[in-house]
Amino acid sequence: MDRYTKGFVVASLMYFFLAGLLGILMGAGEAPDWVWFGHVHFNLLGFMAMMIYGVGYFILPRFNGRPLHWPGWLAPHFYLANLALLGLVASAGGRSSQFFIFFAVLNVLAVAMFAVNLGATVLIEPAETMTAPARPVESEIEITPETRMAEIISRWPELVPILIENGFAPLANPEHLEKIKTMPITLGMACERHGLQAEQLAGILTKGARSLEREQPSNQAPSPRPQQVITPLPGALQRGEGITHRHIIGEILKLYPATARVFEKYYGSACFSCPGQATESIRQSAMMHNVAEEQVLAELNAVRREEEIRG
Repeated sequence: MDRYTKGFVVASLMYFFLAGLLGILMGAGEAPDWVWFGHVHFNLLGFMAMMIYGVGYFILPRFNGRPLHWPGWLAPHFYLANLALLGLVASAGGRSSQFFIFFAVLNVLAVAMFAVNLGATVLIEPAETMTAPARPVESEIEITPETRMAEIISRWPELVPILIENGFAPLANPEHLEKIKTMPITLGMACERHGLQAEQLAGILTKGARSLEREQPSNQAPSPRPQQVITPLPGALQRGEGITHRHIIGEILKLYPATARVFEKYYGSACFSCPGQATESIRQSAMMHNVAEEQVLAELNAVRREEEIRG
């Protein structure tokens, strides 16, 4: 989460605490009218709205595989929303005053900024993908961490072996490959889950795509691309190290195939055709299936040790 997304979440919790303090004053006896007003609005525009802002900015762009449409709005929205709420509560004693009306209008503007920004993120295609030429110039082809996995594997299927060699083993399954084509996952999101250098892999894929485009004018099948394996980021699962809650199901299965029996025991056989295995950690999957994370890890590491002993 970036600075202002985190800021909304922290502010939300602070307003929740302030609302609780005002609630004590309300229960202790006769409280001024502004205390009741502040209690309600710290809960509504403070706790609930700020939490929705923070979580919404973080989750929805990722679900849609797109960057926030106007990221520059985040800072103004954060300061505007907080100023408007504090000013509204501070001027609540004179609700017909110009100050109160002014801060009420600011609150409406803050809500509008959030709604318009996220609405544009969800509904409007990024400018670079709205109109793509049928045959782009080779030098213009650029695969970045923001490029969707679906676009890469659909437009350049010859690059799939490079992805598989770099830890995306589930793509070797044709059913899984087809499912990824329907999901809004970007290369950067996938690399983050697998502990890979997104920029480095994007550069390798870009070179491969450009080379493929140079060969396309002829009717001959393109020659296989040399596969390059990038260096995993610190934290990616390595053979010999213990499996922890942060490791991804797909990378565990790649290094220790025998762990399949543990995943099938707790998650069912559908786990192996689910696209989630390429992105879900042990902690996420355990929470989703309502099983004990510690028990799953204990059995996975027992199988890991058996495989390492056998060599």
